[in-house]
Amino acid sequence: MAAKGVAGMEGGAPGSDVRVITALLYPGDVLVPEMQPPLSNLALVSQRPAEFWKLTASAFAEEAARDSQLWQTIFARINDQNARAQMHAAEMSILNSEERVAAFLIEAGTRLGISSGGMIAYELPLSRYSIADYLSLNADTISRTFSAFNTARIIERRGRFQIVVRDWRALMDRCPMSEAIVAAHGNGRLPVIR
Repeated sequence: MAAKGVAGMEGGAPGSDVRVITALLYPGDVLVPEMQPPLSNLALVSQRPAEFWKLTASAFAEEAARDSQLWQTIFARINDQNARAQMHAAEMSILNSEERVAAFLIEAGTRLGISSGGMIAYELPLSRYSIADYLSLNADTISRTFSAFNTARIIERRGRFQIVVRDWRALMDRCPMSEAIVAAHGNGRLPVIR
């Protein structure tokens, strides 16, 4: 279980040097190794500090015997993660590059953001290269889109990983799937500015 930070599931096709981040795991997410895709060199990667709790099958069974809601909680968590994976697949198939970057910023802002003074601040969980891998884009496209959003005063970069969404509504308007992304990632966690 992801306890702190964000990590990505990264893998590649057999015989290929191309790597892809297939999913992001946020705090509270559950990782079941047997449920992962059969990609070569599948690994859990993080550019920022992250912490995971490992639970053996026997320890889980003992805890489930004490807590009758545990199975239901884990099942619900995995269902949420599956819905997010389907959302991400839809984003990759129908959104253009600017819309994908906006979708990522909305996802990260909804999951990690702290609302302050009408803005939402958070640390990007990935480097621009990893964002590019996650969005099936190149790193230059990520940089150009961030610059365009900065020029439009939608976001503000404060250092390598720190980002402030200055105009949440304008960011949401850049992605036609924004409401669905907030619904899939929100779970009531962040009082997102609308």
